[in-house]
Amino acid sequence: MSKQSYINFLWNSSNLHGVHSPFVFGYISKAFYAKAARLTKREHNAATGTVKYQPAELLYRIISNTKSSKLFILGEEAVEITEMLRKLGEANSLQLWFFSLLAPIPGGADLAYISGKDKEEILPLFEQAVPNMGKNKVCIIGNIHSSAATEKAWSTIKNDPRVTVTIDAYYMGLVFFRHGQAKQHFVIRATTSWLTDVVLGFRNLWGLLG
Repeated sequence: MSKQSYINFLWNSSNLHGVHSPFVFGYISKAFYAKAARLTKREHNAATGTVKYQPAELLYRIISNTKSSKLFILGEEAVEITEMLRKLGEANSLQLWFFSLLAPIPGGADLAYISGKDKEEILPLFEQAVPNMGKNKVCIIGNIHSSAATEKAWSTIKNDPRVTVTIDAYYMGLVFFRHGQAKQHFVIRATTSWLTDVVLGFRNLWGLLG
């Protein structure tokens, strides 16, 4: 993940007030911006030595705030992510169940997390995840901006005809399969910062004046 890719993300992103989809507004109000669960760096360091803090904190926030309990984790980070979430669940009294794809998941999974280096790794895992997702639940693609190869995989998933809503949160991409909804893509900052909001507010004003 380069500084330039993050700057590009910020420049094209919005916060809660820039979202006009009722479903996405409701989801990110809870998953991103709720004042409840936050992962401290001390908790993060105790739970993992390999997963970086920002994606770990965001993933924990999503799972905790949306009360996702039926999970399955696929890909190159599967062992590290699973162990991290298991430790955090035990430390914070979260009831988490980790499923494999060897047997049907009752009612479908609440959340899937997929990681890989490129399309060749990510897309087959995505195909395994899709039939196992619960209705209106989320499939998360990790590290979507870590390289040009992962960005290509993310672009392919966004364009998949089965996918209706995607959210680019920089450290990960959220994918939803909502029947009957028009395809929409959002770029959303998962944390609030008054300085960022002010600077990007001037960007929006400049666009209106231009």
